[in-house]
Amino acid sequence: MGLNSGALPLSAAINWVIKDGFGQFGGVIYATMVGQKFDSDPKHQRFWSSVWLQTATWLEMLTPLFPHLFVVIGSVANVGKNIAWLAMSATRASINKTFCRKENLGDVTAKSGSQSTAAGLIGTALGIVVGGTMDVSVYTLILGFVPISLASLWGNYKSLLYTVTPTLNVERARLMLQDAILVQNGALVFSLEHVRTPRQVSKIEKFMREIRGIEPEDRMPGIIISANISKLERTFPWTNSNAAANVAHMVRDAFQPQYAWNELYYIGLYTADRLYLWYDDRASDADVLLGFYHAMAYRKLLGARSPSDARIESYVFAKQTFASACQNIMESGWDTSIMYFSKRSRFVNVAKAE
Repeated sequence: MGLNSGALPLSAAINWVIKDGFGQFGGVIYATMVGQKFDSDPKHQRFWSSVWLQTATWLEMLTPLFPHLFVVIGSVANVGKNIAWLAMSATRASINKTFCRKENLGDVTAKSGSQSTAAGLIGTALGIVVGGTMDVSVYTLILGFVPISLASLWGNYKSLLYTVTPTLNVERARLMLQDAILVQNGALVFSLEHVRTPRQVSKIEKFMREIRGIEPEDRMPGIIISANISKLERTFPWTNSNAAANVAHMVRDAFQPQYAWNELYYIGLYTADRLYLWYDDRASDADVLLGFYHAMAYRKLLGARSPSDARIESYVFAKQTFASACQNIMESGWDTSIMYFSKRSRFVNVAKAE
């Protein structure tokens, strides 16, 4: 069977359109799913964008070995590259803003762009030099690319350790308050001098994985934020036959007026290792921070003694000290104008919860 002169170019063009189309479509879906996380976890998104970019490049280098899978491999690689470039672009403004001394974001962005261009030129020059000493075998090129790629990832990780993020998400808020809320002689105390600054937190912040809650440690329970109430019993071991009843009892206690104190957040204690925190859909950012502050105090008190009166005592402590604590938090350099503890779509309507 013969092919006319335009068949092969047309087939190649269709393959490239499919490959590029899938890549762009993947970027659109990713941006829709991630959304606010570019602002709440810029370091996490920036690091993984470099991982996706390097992985996509590795896949592209494999296409000569599997020519019959060119469209499949190329499409997957293009999805990874589009996601990487989108995440890099979306987090660039947030990261550059942390380096501003005054209102000089444009100057910082320009310098960042010029440094990236200079690094690209140096990398191209080194690539030409190194490429001239290697043969054109795909295996040799891959062998040479892998250590350079790993060095790039390591450099990106180290640079993010020096990126100071002044906004509060779950991990940064935990580290900020971890040593500031103390139990002394059985009573809660707020230590102003132990509030960590954004720069101190940036050195110990974990950003390799997304953190949505606080893990149990040293007899203190973990904190789970904005759990789906209707699916809550599914998170417990299947061997617990009373999970649904226990969850219902815990949720009912959390939302009872005598334990909600007319606040726009709700705290429930399921077991010695699980605290649940929900926010009312009317809650302001100040309410969100107060709820987290109360939960941290409750958690600290539970780690020191039995839970009999810890809920009420931690609430009284939170209400009495929150104003001065919030002032100290802002003076330490934290931005309390917006909280990134949970999506607003996961806040609860009390009428529905009850």
